[in-house]
Amino acid sequence: MDFAVKISDKANKIYNSSLVWDMTVPYGVEDSTDGVTLPRFKEAGFNVLSLSVGGDKTFGPDIALFNIAKIISVCSNHSDMYSLVNSVGDINRARKENKLAIMFNFQGTNVLGNNIELIELFYRLGVRHMLLSYNQKNLAGDGCSERTNSGLSRYGMLVIEEMNRVGMLVDGTHCGHQTTMEAMECTKSPFIFSHCNAYSVFAHYRNIKDDQIKKCAKTGGVIGVNGLGEFLDDLDAKSESMFKHIDYISNLVGPQHVGIGIDYVKDVEGFWKYVDDTPEAWPPNFNKPNRHTKFVQPEQIQEVVELMCRKNYSDNEIRGILGENFFRVCEEVWN
Repeated sequence: MDFAVKISDKANKIYNSSLVWDMTVPYGVEDSTDGVTLPRFKEAGFNVLSLSVGGDKTFGPDIALFNIAKIISVCSNHSDMYSLVNSVGDINRARKENKLAIMFNFQGTNVLGNNIELIELFYRLGVRHMLLSYNQKNLAGDGCSERTNSGLSRYGMLVIEEMNRVGMLVDGTHCGHQTTMEAMECTKSPFIFSHCNAYSVFAHYRNIKDDQIKKCAKTGGVIGVNGLGEFLDDLDAKSESMFKHIDYISNLVGPQHVGIGIDYVKDVEGFWKYVDDTPEAWPPNFNKPNRHTKFVQPEQIQEVVELMCRKNYSDNEIRGILGENFFRVCEEVWN
């Protein structure tokens, strides 16, 4: 592809020899049959993807199970290209075999249908991290766009306890400020924000504040920086804008607590239609309407590496942000 940022030999070498990990790729049944999304990430040099297969908008486990079954089938039928992840050892093995390692995540706890016992079942099926809430209030706690900031519920505390027990990462993305702060007090394992940006760089309710970032780092966790232009404050979702958030969080708590969580990469029109049709979940940001921005694309991460090189990030720091930081946390938490 033609890069907007000129890629140096150094950046190219680092990128091509690193573990490249995207912690959030929304992925439904329609994606599993498109024959484009997964091959595109593989071609772009990614080694690990976490696919969102259910959540608060799923309203129960049945659709999530169907999504998981469909993707397992895709991986089985293309076993030369994809490998399902059960352990960090599977990630190393897939990389050696030049396969894309696939795991799952849930964007919200409504998918459990109020049944905490399903957490272990979904973990065994490959769900490795789960958001507590998605923008709105649910049984676990308030979301980031809710009019209240009531925090974590007793049910939410039980969910975290069970997630800790089975080895599933607790994810604060899309959650309310107080929900995340209380969840980080509650969890006994490193906490993550799989796809979030810095509120101090751009004040948006979907971005996280400095106290959230610092507390996440204190748990030993990682923040995956998001590529949605609306949260970057960039209509064109340029690589420089994504790097600005990476750099801010790195300077605040250290690059060892930063990762990549691009989020949506396709169907821009469909995403913004969903946002416009659900104002209860996606209200205006400080009374300003949502802008129909572009998304950072997988190929742009190589540009982000070049920008890190220009800012004198060390090779090890860059490799950590690309994937080793999430690998470290998963190695500690997963059973």
